[in-house]
Amino acid sequence: MIKRFGTFVSLLGLLAGCGGEAAEEQPAAEEAATPAVAAAAEAPSGPIDTALAGSGEQLFQTRGCIGCHTVGGGPLNGPDLQGVTDRREYGWIVAMVTNPDSMLQNDPVALELKAEYPTPMTDMGVSPDDARAIFEYLRSRESQ
Repeated sequence: MIKRFGTFVSLLGLLAGCGGEAAEEQPAAEEAATPAVAAAAEAPSGPIDTALAGSGEQLFQTRGCIGCHTVGGGPLNGPDLQGVTDRREYGWIVAMVTNPDSMLQNDPVALELKAEYPTPMTDMGVSPDDARAIFEYLRSRESQ
């Protein structure tokens, strides 16, 4: 599935603490409120890049994402991320993972998640390249 890549203007951190995604698609009006993202590349699409997904899985574990999120195992301190790449655009996921503090202050969907889950997602210093790998890992889990 080809993901639409939104054009955003600023970004810094991703899914390392707790927070993640919500069940409904983010409306276009809310997209404009999302902190801008300076992501240089488009969302991964087409066949899964297994090497990139493998790196993303390792990052998901070593950066602490696994402490608050599962992928198909139900919510923990943060939401279950199964299907997140279908519900959220690439730019939103990258922004949430790389700059959760700003997202949790400014993004309407992130604010809903903050209200729903007791532990806010923390900035774990995930780079945009690492966020891309984590996204590919999550995308690889969509068919499982």
